[in-house]
Amino acid sequence: MSIKVAPWFTRLFPPERVKRLVHSEFGLEFYQQFLIRHGVSMFITGVPDSGKTQLDCYILEWLCQLETIVKWDTGKEDILPLFNFGKPIQFLIPWGCKLIIRGKMPCECIITPVMAPELYFSMIRKDWINILSIRNFFLEEEEMKKYVRAIFRHFSLRARLDEFDGWVPACIDLDEAHAIVGSGRIDKTDIAQKTGQDLGNSIKESRKKKIRFILISQGYYDLPGISRENTPCYGVKRGTICERRDNPRINYLSGFARECESRHGWIILPNGKYFGRESPLSFPFYPDPPGIRLFYIGFFDALGDDEMDEILPELGRYAAAAMRPEEIERVPSRSLVPPVVNDEDEPVKWEMPAEWKEMMES
Repeated sequence: MSIKVAPWFTRLFPPERVKRLVHSEFGLEFYQQFLIRHGVSMFITGVPDSGKTQLDCYILEWLCQLETIVKWDTGKEDILPLFNFGKPIQFLIPWGCKLIIRGKMPCECIITPVMAPELYFSMIRKDWINILSIRNFFLEEEEMKKYVRAIFRHFSLRARLDEFDGWVPACIDLDEAHAIVGSGRIDKTDIAQKTGQDLGNSIKESRKKKIRFILISQGYYDLPGISRENTPCYGVKRGTICERRDNPRINYLSGFARECESRHGWIILPNGKYFGRESPLSFPFYPDPPGIRLFYIGFFDALGDDEMDEILPELGRYAAAAMRPEEIERVPSRSLVPPVVNDEDEPVKWEMPAEWKEMMES
């Protein structure tokens, strides 16, 4: 192989890990075609318990040293292995709800309540793992999809206006993407279809801005075509089914993926090469940190009218950003600073974002 690995890349990882990467054909192609090409997205498919999340952790462990990570929280504690990656973690939650983390945390961790859905991507911290915890704070799936659509609806426009240059390059990782957007196979509601279109447009518009997406779903057809067509990389796990006319390579590999183990899988790269033809690739297991538990308290879509008037007053497109100091003071303190609790039940430091301090001082 004539592919050369840049010295700046090798300095970011342990020598033994880089050695394993550069001594395999897959590793060199994976480095050249995916890792250092910011904005190249991937779609991972497979049935439940096929190891999709473990493959995702393998990819994120590389990318977290190269890009800012924005991770969708499925609400099933699948995010816990990320605590072991050596990066500080920020949880972004809906305003008025509360997240409590119990256990001895192996990394710095803060929780930031977000006043309005349009502001989530404005609160991203560069070189951190930013976790969007939304799903467990909604009672109704339709209300959650409306909220998520509001998050992505303005994403493409604001990315084109270079509002996110402070934290790119970045990777936006959506595990269980079928729960966020809709397709004709899973969710035919109007809001699901519109959310899927907005996400697809975001993927299409983000590549030139060095923002990639990783989409994870149980089936190839669980997502709208516009989302699948803008992911040139694919991860194939057990149970993947795809018609030849839609993707010949995935169709070919799906025949081998019917009975493989959860630690095995295949990766298709943008140049068309796929690895593990005769025997699949083997990926490591990523355990949860011991003793860590997450507790989600409150439902955003169950807040009463009076609470909504206090939390999100109708002041225009960026309502929350325009809140007056006296309105912020009316919000209960429990909503302003959801605690992080360790083994000794002592609150962990929480920092008020600079944008809020400026609003309160103005």
